[in-house]
Amino acid sequence: MTRTSLTLIALLALAACGKPAEQQPTAPVAPATEATLPADAPAAAPAWTASVDGVGPIKATTAFSRDAIAALFPDSEVKAAFLSEEGAQVPIVTVYGPSELAIQVKQGAAEGRIGAILAQGGPVVGPRGETLMAPFSGLGFKAGDCVIGADRFSGAALCRRPGAESLAYVIGARGELKGNPGDAPDAAELAAKGFLREFLWQAPTP
Repeated sequence: MTRTSLTLIALLALAACGKPAEQQPTAPVAPATEATLPADAPAAAPAWTASVDGVGPIKATTAFSRDAIAALFPDSEVKAAFLSEEGAQVPIVTVYGPSELAIQVKQGAAEGRIGAILAQGGPVVGPRGETLMAPFSGLGFKAGDCVIGADRFSGAALCRRPGAESLAYVIGARGELKGNPGDAPDAAELAAKGFLREFLWQAPTP
């Protein structure tokens, strides 16, 4: 076979191979929507509202019992416990659920009745949509609307809106707020350091 024949065969082989196929761009993946999520996908935790009536489904008329409260939070861990307060063991019910929900329910003076509800974490909002950890400056309070707390609320401020005294906004700070229990907190310190730590609902005094 001549050199010319070999060259011709090589050229024909290259022509048969052709150009390599160009890589097609990958189409972007659309984010999952409600329509594309599987039917068994977990739903987002509901936002519970703290108001003068209670916290979420827990109202003043709700019986104080582990079973009654557990029925309102089927997806949460609900336990009966005791809280040491002023030398006494006070019955409480704790609720821990999705999205870091944390609620503590305290028995009132009358057995079987709720005395206080403390919302400490999770998807709990105030009547105006206020969220836990929000800065004090965005809550619409003045220092005169608040008092320094006592006992477990020592070093924090309890703020209330006129006509809604049963719901307190517990304002914490890194460290502690200055002042004696019952005194108005320092306005500059509240504005600089205060944040919404908890919601406290208390049963109205008869």
